[in-house]
Amino acid sequence: MNIRKTGSILLLGVFAASMFSGCGKTIAETDTTNVTGETSAALTLPSETLSQDPVTSDKPKTFEDVYGNQLMGYLNHQYYFDGEPILLQESNFYFINAFLELSSDANMGYYPVTPSGSIDLAAHIEVEIEDYETYGDYFVKYAENALEMSLTLCAYAEANEVPLSDETKLAIDNMMDNIRYGSAASAGMSLDDYLQLYYGPGNDEATFRKILERYYLADAYSDKYCKEYEFSDDQIRTPYIRYALFYAPDSADQDTKDQAYEAAMNMKNTCKNLSDLKTLAQSAYENGIVREQGDSAALTSELSDYPGLWDWTYEEERQEGDIDIIYEPSVGYYVIGFLGMRDQITYLPCVRYALFQPKDTDTNAMTEAYTAAKAMKDACGTISDLTGLAETAYKNGEILDYGDILVTKGQLDQNFEDWAYDENRKEGEMDVIYSPDFGYFVVGYVRTEKQISSLLYDIAMKDLTNAALAESNSGIHDFHTDDEYLPAPAAPTATPVPEIALPDDGTEESAFNPESTEASAPAGNQSQQNTSTKTADVLVVVFITLAGVAVASVIGVLIYSAWKNHMKAAGASDENSDDESEDEDADESEKNSKKNHEDEYEEDGEDEAEED
Repeated sequence: MNIRKTGSILLLGVFAASMFSGCGKTIAETDTTNVTGETSAALTLPSETLSQDPVTSDKPKTFEDVYGNQLMGYLNHQYYFDGEPILLQESNFYFINAFLELSSDANMGYYPVTPSGSIDLAAHIEVEIEDYETYGDYFVKYAENALEMSLTLCAYAEANEVPLSDETKLAIDNMMDNIRYGSAASAGMSLDDYLQLYYGPGNDEATFRKILERYYLADAYSDKYCKEYEFSDDQIRTPYIRYALFYAPDSADQDTKDQAYEAAMNMKNTCKNLSDLKTLAQSAYENGIVREQGDSAALTSELSDYPGLWDWTYEEERQEGDIDIIYEPSVGYYVIGFLGMRDQITYLPCVRYALFQPKDTDTNAMTEAYTAAKAMKDACGTISDLTGLAETAYKNGEILDYGDILVTKGQLDQNFEDWAYDENRKEGEMDVIYSPDFGYFVVGYVRTEKQISSLLYDIAMKDLTNAALAESNSGIHDFHTDDEYLPAPAAPTATPVPEIALPDDGTEESAFNPESTEASAPAGNQSQQNTSTKTADVLVVVFITLAGVAVASVIGVLIYSAWKNHMKAAGASDENSDDESEDEDADESEKNSKKNHEDEYEEDGEDEAEED
């Protein structure tokens, strides 16, 4: 599995649940396989729990109280892009986000962590990786790439005349109000004081708004790029597989291969359908029997290194529900099931709404909520009026929530969904509908929006990332700082550098797991994984799943991949030469035995009639 999954940003905290409008907003949990409209994400703001002392729960008073004693030395460095100085507060914004992202990874065992739960920037990197001596060096490169990527996307947006939409501007207004009247007010602070505490010295409302506008401008361009990207037919309609990997590569000894094959055969023969495979695979993973398991899109590009999986998946006669065993010499035996073909492009209704929640369940309260909802609907000359009326009502405490939402089937209240998916629904049409779980909605049909899945989104984003990287490496944009970075001060208590386990053959740990929808757990100490919920109580990430930020995350992963390659090489150099000779001198009986296994399960697969 991938040690750090591409594009993955941990969402810690729920402050931003009602922070913005736009068709990316959801009332209930959304379908994470879909990418939403232009205003596709909100900022998750640092909460007081980020720096509360676990014993005294004192509220932070200074920036160092929030982030520890190491981060401040990395802020306020003057960067330039195309000859223009970048606001210090803007570069600080990305450095703070990078610090929080890497700190969340540190708490999962990928990097050394300080007692306060942050990545230890003073810790030394034990293996030789490019020019990185400390994790502070790596942190700077990670943050710089995120910043440069955002600046490059903004330059693309301006060159292509991509505007910041009115919806996005309204989202920023709402965000600022939520900070002002939410987090800042509950902390007894002014908005400017709150921004300086969590986003660094010199920040204020006007400056922070400029940062957000550029942040969302990068998002707007990324969203436009992805929606206009030309995908191939095999990318749009993609086969999905369910799998469990019994690790036994060609370099393993014969006993290991035999045991892996027997275990794989037992799982396959026990499965009557794909549901059985899911249950057995998950149980086997939890018990350490299989190395990976899950459901995954089987893109041709991702299967290039796995010819056995590719041939099986794309066989012309392949039927949904088929289960088989495939041997891949690089990793071992796969028990694999065919989940069928799935469309990666869908069309969802976008609905504008205002929610009137009854104060009680009695008749008077219900009638009052309905009357208020109908009055708002009747006051709207057009659907555009609903936004302004809802915003005012929300500020006055008259409604619980409002905004635009993409309605995914099976994710929302049935009445809401039925109204949105009515085949006779027309743009601009308005109504009042009742939801037993929420209350009375004033709703307006905005439009139908094309949605691409996260799988296609990642494909387009990687292409955009590569283009931006090529431009960066070519020197077209002058991105630099003349300021020197000094080593971070030591953490209050020295922290050990985590060991990242590699397979015995020195290869990268990742087997087939492209864009898995049910990924195996991350590598690392199991006890560290079990404390992830506690980590969520003390850490928060500044941005989540925003298009522009997704690019920045990809950049970070590209850096991390280079790091992994160095560590892989280091691991391989430490391997006993006997391992290599074992590969080269494997006797003919082992080869024949493996071939017999392959022939055996192929025959079994032909003889058995499997049903889903």
